[in-house]
Amino acid sequence: MENVEAKLDHFINAILSDAKREADALYQEIKGESDAAMNAAEDEALAAAYRHIKAEISRIESDCGRRLSHNVMENKRELFRRREAMADEVTASVKEKLSGYVKTKAYAEQLRSIISSVLATFESDATVCLRPEDMPLAETLRPAGGPYAVTFTEGSFELGGLEATGPARKLHVDETFDTSIYELRSRFSELFGLKLGE
Repeated sequence: MENVEAKLDHFINAILSDAKREADALYQEIKGESDAAMNAAEDEALAAAYRHIKAEISRIESDCGRRLSHNVMENKRELFRRREAMADEVTASVKEKLSGYVKTKAYAEQLRSIISSVLATFESDATVCLRPEDMPLAETLRPAGGPYAVTFTEGSFELGGLEATGPARKLHVDETFDTSIYELRSRFSELFGLKLGE
């Protein structure tokens, strides 16, 4: 009987051992499938997170680029406005000084010197345009032409100076303060290196 019980114990142990092996194998198989599913889910979650992060970085870069571009243009506009205001201030200051200068004897001497120099260059008679306020100086300026005849007419400029035309050689000189102010104003952006489109 002991032999039968020993055989029975041996048989039961063998069955339990087989069952344990099958359970372990099944557990390993399920665990492997679970790990694979978990790894696939993690990979998909990581890929989705990466795509989301990449999209957000792209959106943020684009947004920052737009804002930076907007700020740069706004700063350029502000610099442009400031440059224009500075140009207005300088022009107004120069015009104010010129309005005092054209009332001095030095101004009449400058006109005389310009006429003398221009007619010597032309080597011919000339027509000289003065602003209406300077026409009373015409007779005192006439001798500056030297051997050449000078005809005076009213010009359409306002600040002072003169224009001269030598018809014989088709020469023209513009020594008006109006043109000088215009050129100064035009060169203001060059002098300060500020342009809106840059």
